[in-house]
Amino acid sequence: MSTASEQPQGSPAPSHDGAPRRLRVAIVSRTFFYLPLWAALDRGEFERAGLQLEVSLLGAASQAEPLRDGALDIAIATPEAALQDAAAGGPLRIVAGNTGKLSHSLITRPPFPTVASLRGARLGILNRVEGSFFQLQAMMAHHGLQHPGDYEVVETGGVPPRHKALLEGRIDGGLQSIPWNYVAEEAGLNNLGDITGYVPDWQFVSVNVNRDWARREPDVLTRFLAVMLRSTEWVHTHRDEAAAIAERELPAERRHAERAWDYYTSTNALTRDLSVNRRGLEVVLDTQRQAGLLPPGAPTGLDAYVDLTWLDAARDLLTTDRTS
Repeated sequence: MSTASEQPQGSPAPSHDGAPRRLRVAIVSRTFFYLPLWAALDRGEFERAGLQLEVSLLGAASQAEPLRDGALDIAIATPEAALQDAAAGGPLRIVAGNTGKLSHSLITRPPFPTVASLRGARLGILNRVEGSFFQLQAMMAHHGLQHPGDYEVVETGGVPPRHKALLEGRIDGGLQSIPWNYVAEEAGLNNLGDITGYVPDWQFVSVNVNRDWARREPDVLTRFLAVMLRSTEWVHTHRDEAAAIAERELPAERRHAERAWDYYTSTNALTRDLSVNRRGLEVVLDTQRQAGLLPPGAPTGLDAYVDLTWLDAARDLLTTDRTS
């Protein structure tokens, strides 16, 4: 296996002559989903593609406004904001996948050994319009607990701050993704089961952009997605090196990073070809509609929300590189 400092195997990263293009990219939190991004940065692949990334952390903040007003170019984040904006006639679109399956467990403090015992508890979520809130509701409802009424929700931001809130007793439970659930178990917290047993289909993280920007900068978005395609493939084929990057960036102990790699690559939860899980996105869309977060008459077809123009171009670019 190559080391993180070596050149990628196979065709070179898509290259570009001239001054690097600054690209502002947002992520939600320091979770395993972002390993392809970190690996590409670590290995200099964006630089070779003529891109200079500025990566910021969204936490519980909305991605919609900065994408609309041009403060951000790309958000690798939950798809709900893009769905809501597109349904209202806005320019935001999903242009690629990232995490096409859920990888979360319900983690609780020791006084809460069962889901039923969470009646009256405080549960951490990202926010009330995206992400873990909806999956948590589905799991709790299966056990007869409804929101609002049977439990409270607290906006904590993403998984790492939610873990901190659990340890400090500010919340009683929350959905935690791999490998943070492993960390929680070793800290003495309860794992009450995997969310996939309740919500088997869900597009959890996607690559979201302002389509107006993408149409003005098609080459930039295509090169970005080409790098992400190559880096995701590299992550899937380089366990030791990828785990070392995850260990540093999460941060996490190496054994937890390795277990996470095993899970995400064996299940394709970290989507290898950046495709969108159409069934999973339909479930997200239906959930948004039922929650009243889409306007009346919002389109039902996924083509109103997803535009794969630039992902297809990125795949063509890599194919051309391999055959030239």
